[in-house]
Amino acid sequence: MTRTTAPFKIAVIGAGPAGLSTARFIKQAGHHPILFEADDRLGGKSFSVVRGDAMNEMGTCYTTRSHKLVKQWMRQHGITLTRLGEARYDGLKVVDYVKTGGGPPMVLQALKFIRAAGRLRRDIRNRPDDPDVRAEAAMTTAEWVKRLNLPKIELASHRIQTTQGYGFTDEATIGQTVQWCDLNYLLSGVLNDMHMPDQGWSEFWYRFSQDLDVRLSSPVTHLDRAGPKPVITAAGKSEEFDAVVSTVPMQNFVKFCAATRDEMFICNGIEWQNYTTTLLTSPDWFEGHMIIGYSQASMDSTRKGAILGGRREGESEELGGRLYVTGQFSTGLTGPELREILLADAERHGFTVESVIQQKIWQYFPQYKIEAVREGLFGALKRVQGHQHTWFSGASFSHELVCSVVEQAQGMVRDMLGELARAPAPAATQDTPKTAETV
Repeated sequence: MTRTTAPFKIAVIGAGPAGLSTARFIKQAGHHPILFEADDRLGGKSFSVVRGDAMNEMGTCYTTRSHKLVKQWMRQHGITLTRLGEARYDGLKVVDYVKTGGGPPMVLQALKFIRAAGRLRRDIRNRPDDPDVRAEAAMTTAEWVKRLNLPKIELASHRIQTTQGYGFTDEATIGQTVQWCDLNYLLSGVLNDMHMPDQGWSEFWYRFSQDLDVRLSSPVTHLDRAGPKPVITAAGKSEEFDAVVSTVPMQNFVKFCAATRDEMFICNGIEWQNYTTTLLTSPDWFEGHMIIGYSQASMDSTRKGAILGGRREGESEELGGRLYVTGQFSTGLTGPELREILLADAERHGFTVESVIQQKIWQYFPQYKIEAVREGLFGALKRVQGHQHTWFSGASFSHELVCSVVEQAQGMVRDMLGELARAPAPAATQDTPKTAETV
């Protein structure tokens, strides 16, 4: 990303992991990013809270083997990592739970999955509008894994996909799953090779952002792309930029600009889920390991709201006992309804919820609709990049995993700066909407 012109001034909408990492790559290349964040804090769904004498992660919680660059950044900013304690699934170690599936040995099934996933990922990248590629990408994860006869991988997906909040396997498309589920992630989930930052994710992003131009409490109210350069209005002030990067959900983006056909197609083709984390105390939930998961809740997409699993957070005398964080899919459910389900599920699993300390309902996991994938969603995601001086990053274009967000942002910034350096076409050409006959 060698700079060949004067520094570009680039607006980045959103100061979560996608926006912050995008700004970092832009700044490292010698250009000037300005971040606009609607909230009064940065970090997005990375949300560390201190309650009593304990710190708890209510959002982003761990790193996997795929977080190589993120871990490097953490070391540079004095963040240390501790490996997660033992995880159990239905009372078994995760690897033993996976081995209860039939078929060939787990290693052989994992290799078969990785090869097939890599091939489909390349097909989506190189031929997103091919009807055969669309049809395969629109299959659910469960259908695709069954077609390959991988029963052990089917069980592994309960832990590494659904329990983590990345959709039920009978609803999420395989085209979306293969974008993030690589060998490193698969091994991290099955072998429980995951780490958490001791100082917290919020502290990491705070340190990471100190040399960046971040404007908090500055929601973008208008984006004008009609002229030769895009103009952003935020906090009552309008500024002109060489390019704009949006990292916010597309349904938010289309509210403050004149959206193109492809942008509206993406907006309508994604159904954001809700995921709820609850910090609670219990005198009699699990001991001797750090994480628990329940296949019954992960396998049955009709049981929304059921406890997918929990993580032990230590003890707090001030808060009155042992701390745990639970996870629940919560789309369409209110806070009181979730608490009612939580208490009923706790009774079903044989433990007592002594007190609910905090509950956080997240807009989480932008699930690609099956019909939208079949009609060309991946092609639209590719076409909108760079159109009308606008680029996109964030979970909708990669995945909720921070490592996926960072990797996509790195490639996007490289492409964006390359295009800017090659002197874009005149504004009249840029402003002509691209058609999408497949939509």
